[in-house]
Amino acid sequence: MTTDEHALLIVAQLGTAKDYTQADQILSAAEKNHQLLFKDILTSLQEKIENLSPLDCNSSQWSIYRYTLMCIHSMMEPA
Repeated sequence: MTTDEHALLIVAQLGTAKDYTQADQILSAAEKNHQLLFKDILTSLQEKIENLSPLDCNSSQWSIYRYTLMCIHSMMEPA
C-alpha cells in the first residue's frame, strides 16, 4: 500500500469518527502501525484534508478534519 493509499484510508476513518477522541485514536493507531512511513503518510494526509471541500462533508466531519490538521501540524513540528 502506498502512502497516498494509507492517507486515503485514514481520511475515510476520520470521516466516520464521532469526536476528537476518536480522531486522536485513529492518528495514534496509524502512527503505531506505520512507524517508518508515518511522516510521509502525514504529509499526504495533510494534502488530502486540505483539498477536501466543506460542501462534501457534514459539520462534524469538517470539524474533525480541521482538528486533525491542527494535530498534523503539531506532530510535524521539530521537537
